[in-house]
Amino acid sequence: MIAWLYRLSVSVSVSLGLGLALLGAGPVRAQSQDLTPAEIEAAVATVNAAQNRAMLATTTPEDVERLFALYSPQFVYEHAVYGGSYSREQLKANTLRNLAAGRYTLTEGRYQIRRIIPGLRAAAVERLELVSGQLHLSVFEFDGDKVRKISEYWR
Repeated sequence: MIAWLYRLSVSVSVSLGLGLALLGAGPVRAQSQDLTPAEIEAAVATVNAAQNRAMLATTTPEDVERLFALYSPQFVYEHAVYGGSYSREQLKANTLRNLAAGRYTLTEGRYQIRRIIPGLRAAAVERLELVSGQLHLSVFEFDGDKVRKISEYWR
């Protein structure tokens, strides 16, 4: 009886898997290739540099475009202490509005990376805010090589 149930289970699994494959569904897996820990660290450094460049007094709209090209279409920025959650579109519009209003006055980058702890499709990032000397904790989440979400955990 047990052997018969096992054969039935295998048969159903194979048939279901073949049927889904024929329908184009295939097995469930990540949508994009996962980054290695070294690739995650490099991606975080690239985003940090682009963020720094996007907040300078000499920032151009092209600098903002280069930053947002690193974010996925579904990108979300979260900072519960300062305003909650922003979609990619909201954050980009705010960034361009602040740029046009001349609110970016830094002459050097805002952040220096202190430590990156890569995980599965994410990294905990400790950054030093150069002007204040405060340490900030952020979590960067990835979808392939694009940042899907940044969550901030600092005051």
